[in-house]
Amino acid sequence: MTYEFKLPTRQQELVRLIALGDYSAVRDTIHQLGALGYADPNKWTKLMPPGREGEYISIHTRRYAPATE
Repeated sequence: MTYEFKLPTRQQELVRLIALGDYSAVRDTIHQLGALGYADPNKWTKLMPPGREGEYISIHTRRYAPATE
């Protein structure tokens, strides 16, 4: 006898925030969005150079339940 177990599916919406610019500007923007309660500073990717001199990039992925109508 086998039992089939199915987890409930959760409908989630996804948004990715991309911060691109000078190192200090990106870092400051990440902290400002955290202070506003919009994007947790600890959940951003590590600041990385995208290949253009003097620029850095960081990405934040935010998931949340869709708005009910």
